[in-house]
Amino acid sequence: MSIYNALYGRDGHGVGPNEPEKKGFARFCQMVGRDLGQLLGTNLMVCVLCLPAALGVSLGVTLLSLPLTVVCSAVTGLLTGPAMVLLADCALRSLQNDPSQWLPRAKQTLAAHWKAACGFGCIGTLVLGLLCFVSAFVFEAAAQQGYYPGLAILVFLALDFLVLAVLATLCAAVLPLQLPAPDSLLRRAGRLLAVAPARCVLAGVLMLAGIGGMILLFPVSVFWAVLFGFWLPGLAAMQTLFPVLRQEYGVEVRSIPRPAAPDKPLTAQEQKKRSRANWWYYNWGIVAVAAMVIVGVAYVAHGLLTTVDPDYTVAVVTAEALPDEAVQRLQTALADYAEDANGDGTVVVQVNNYTWSADAALTDMNGQMAGATQMNTDLANGESKIWILDDPEGFEQAYGALSEKLGAEWQTKLIPWRSQPALSGLELGSYNTGADCSQTVDIQSRFAGYSVAVFDASDALWRALNSYTETTVRSLFGYVVFYTPKN
Repeated sequence: MSIYNALYGRDGHGVGPNEPEKKGFARFCQMVGRDLGQLLGTNLMVCVLCLPAALGVSLGVTLLSLPLTVVCSAVTGLLTGPAMVLLADCALRSLQNDPSQWLPRAKQTLAAHWKAACGFGCIGTLVLGLLCFVSAFVFEAAAQQGYYPGLAILVFLALDFLVLAVLATLCAAVLPLQLPAPDSLLRRAGRLLAVAPARCVLAGVLMLAGIGGMILLFPVSVFWAVLFGFWLPGLAAMQTLFPVLRQEYGVEVRSIPRPAAPDKPLTAQEQKKRSRANWWYYNWGIVAVAAMVIVGVAYVAHGLLTTVDPDYTVAVVTAEALPDEAVQRLQTALADYAEDANGDGTVVVQVNNYTWSADAALTDMNGQMAGATQMNTDLANGESKIWILDDPEGFEQAYGALSEKLGAEWQTKLIPWRSQPALSGLELGSYNTGADCSQTVDIQSRFAGYSVAVFDASDALWRALNSYTETTVRSLFGYVVFYTPKN
C-alpha cells in the first residue's frame, strides 16, 4: 500500500451534519487551502491600487514637502480606500464560505460602496501621509542636531500609527456589510471597538505588523508584497474580528455543501481517484503556499550564504556622489594593502560613499536624506574605522563625531589625503563626466583636497597603509614606484 493510500485511501469517520466548524489556525489553513486563488487575485489588485499612494506619499516625505505630501496622500487615497474594502470583503466572504466567483463579487462590492470607500481612503491615507511626514521631519531635525529622537517621541509616533491601523481595519471590516438600517461608518466601527476592544486592537496590530513590516523592508519585501503582503495580515485580522461581526451585525456563515452519494458503489480505482481529487481540492492552496515559502527561504538562504562579508569598511562623505567606477577602483586599490581579516579566503574592502553636505544647496534633497540616514547607522554601529571627508568642519558641526572619536583637538589629528604616501600614491585612474562624456576627472585630483579621520588607529587596514613608504626610482622608461616597509 502506498503512503498516499495509507493516509487518504482508507475509509474515514465522515463528517456529521452538525459537525462544528473549524476554529483558530485550523480554520485559517482551511480558508487558505480552499480560497488561495481569490486571495492571490485580490492581493494583486490591492498592490496595483496602493502603488500610487506608496509612490506619492514617499515622494512628499522624501522631499520633506508638506503641501506635496498632503496633495499626493489625498488624491491617491481615492484608490487606497477601495483597495482596503476589496481586501476586507474577500476575507469576510471566505470566512462566510461564500462560493460565488471572486471577480464578479469584487465588482459588485465596488459598485455598491465606492463612494464611502473613496472617502474613507482619502482621509485615512491623508492621516497616514501626515504621520509619515512628521516622523521623517523629526528624524531629519534630530540628525541635523546630531542626536536621536527620545523614547517618548518614538512611543508617541508608534501609538499614532497603531490608532490609525485599528480605525482603518475596523472601517474596512464594516464598510462592505449589508445592513438593514443605514448608519455612519465611524459609528459602526466604534460599536465594534466598544464591544470587543481587545479583538479590535489585536486586528489593528496584525495589519500594522504585516503592512508596516513590508514597508520597512522595502525593496526586499517586493516579492512578499505581491504574493502575501496584504491578504495574509488582512485574513488574519478579519478572522479576529469575525466573531464580533457575527454577534453585532448578524453575519452568517454558510454550511459547506456535502457531495451527494453516488448512484452506484465506486470501484477501488474510482475511490482512489475521488480521494485524490477531494484532497487536492481542499489542500492545493496549502501546497502552493508551501512551495512559495520554500522558494523564498531558498532565495534568502542563497543570498546569505553567498554574500561575502567585508574585511574592512571605509566611509567617504562627499557633496557630490562618486561614480561607481571610482568607488570600485578605490576598493580594489585598498584591498591590495589589506589582509584577510575574517578568514573567509577573500580580501574585501567596502567603500561606502555617503552623499551629504553641511550646505544643503550643494546636493539634492534625496541624496542628502539618504546620506544622513546611512551615516547615522554607520556611526551608531561603528562600522567604518576610516572616514574620508570632503568637509570635516561641517561634518563635525552636524554630528560631533570627530570630537567624540578624536578628542577636542580633532583638527590636529586630521590627515590630509595628499600627505599620506600610500593613499596619494594609489592608482585610481579617471572617469568621464558630462552628457557626451567629453570631460575627464582624475580621481586622485578629486581626493587631493580631502581629509582622513581615523576613528580606530589599531585598524589593520590603516596600519597596513602606514607601514609602507614610497620610494620613487628614476628608470630609463619613466618612474617606477616601490613600496617598502618602514624600519
